[in-house]
Amino acid sequence: MFKKILTSTYTALFISIPIIAHVICFIHLLMGRGLYNTLISLVIIPLFILFFVGYLRAKKFVNKVSFTAYFAIFALLIYTLFCFNLAFVLSGWNYSDDYFLAITILSNITFLIANGEFIFEGEPSYAFLLQIVSYGAFGAGFALALWKKGLLKFDKKVKILTIILLVLSILCAAQWLFRNSRFLPSSVAKLEKFQDGSHYGYYRYNEKDYTITPIGDPTLKFSLDDNLPKLNGATALCPIFYSVREAMYPQMENSYKYINCSTTPYAYEKLIEGSVDLIFVLSPSSEQLQKAKEKGVEFILTPIGKEAFVFLTNKQNPIKNLSVEQIRQIYTGKITNWRELGGEDEKILAFQRNENSGSQSAMEKYVMKGLEFQDPIREEFPTMGGMIEGVANYRNAKNAIGYSFRYYATVMNPNIDINLLSIENINPSVQNIKNNTYPFTAEFYIVARKGDISPNVQKLIDWFLSEQGQTLIKDVGYVPIKDERESQ
Repeated sequence: MFKKILTSTYTALFISIPIIAHVICFIHLLMGRGLYNTLISLVIIPLFILFFVGYLRAKKFVNKVSFTAYFAIFALLIYTLFCFNLAFVLSGWNYSDDYFLAITILSNITFLIANGEFIFEGEPSYAFLLQIVSYGAFGAGFALALWKKGLLKFDKKVKILTIILLVLSILCAAQWLFRNSRFLPSSVAKLEKFQDGSHYGYYRYNEKDYTITPIGDPTLKFSLDDNLPKLNGATALCPIFYSVREAMYPQMENSYKYINCSTTPYAYEKLIEGSVDLIFVLSPSSEQLQKAKEKGVEFILTPIGKEAFVFLTNKQNPIKNLSVEQIRQIYTGKITNWRELGGEDEKILAFQRNENSGSQSAMEKYVMKGLEFQDPIREEFPTMGGMIEGVANYRNAKNAIGYSFRYYATVMNPNIDINLLSIENINPSVQNIKNNTYPFTAEFYIVARKGDISPNVQKLIDWFLSEQGQTLIKDVGYVPIKDERESQ
């Protein structure tokens, strides 16, 4: 009896296959996310292992087959394909949508751990792929054994089942191809922490070392006994406060607890909850202001420098200049083809960033000014590096446009395949930022919580407005705010 249970088709479907699939999931996560490793862990391994599991199961234990047996073999595959199609439709073909993630988790309870792992790793589509390949390989092996034994019978009910399976497979493939025509896979820029001393004088971003800008003999310096200000901020501004760390803070192994570079949304979140003292960012979005108000927090914004908000195109694109109005019409969806702007007959791929990111807030404040965006090609780029990579490399196309900040796009994350557009025939040069002739010039700030500014925090704010602090802003590569104010 026990042997019969262990060798039943249902046990294979609900126990054996999920166990093997979870091992495959573990191998995939262990091997990494590269395309080659993905193919190995999600296709080759299941095809060989599960195909033979199905083949041996049918060869050894099946002597007669009814429609119920066929249904048992293919029902779970049909159900998984149905869930995959449903997830695409309800989510608007967006892997990060709540509907997609919920259906992924609930699609098959026996794959719960694997589904959760793939969601955690940001690859929910692989959860469905793992199920489809697992059941598909098992079913193919099972069917081959039945055919060799002369038990594979395509009666009317089996034909209907096969047609349903094929239709769902075609729909799933079509939706996947449609999704990939609209969405760019995530490009995650890694900001790596490092132990003081191992990379002294450098900060590490995108697996590259960048030289810390020297301050010389700083007029402000903290010791281990001081109440050290905790700093955070936007990726594009991390060269500034990493330079402060190297020159002003004591050398210690846990310095990242006091100075850490993240993203604009995360920095504002940390400031609102009170876990950091100062953040280096652009002005907050309306949503960030609302969150602060709900928590009873008021921001104190101190401008310390200026930067150009720039638009990027692929270097192959012949368009090198756009007007402010043309930019707005592109992002509202009124202009959809480069031919309308004097370029080639190519559909415009207008990339956007995620809400509350520094560049998205700048886009809303300085460019759109209340105008409604067209539906994004992708719901979000988690990093500005992703935006730049998307414009440069999306299917080797020359029809993409995106936005970033001048320093980030030209120094921190340069790419030879992008071009910075001039706006109204004005280039985003340092001189044009300084004299405010470039249309999209943005101030950036040190932001603190009102009523929660310690003496050392105030000293650091004052230092950035001093001659030495403004020199650092200039030496890093930004435009200091002091030059403008003194000229007024």
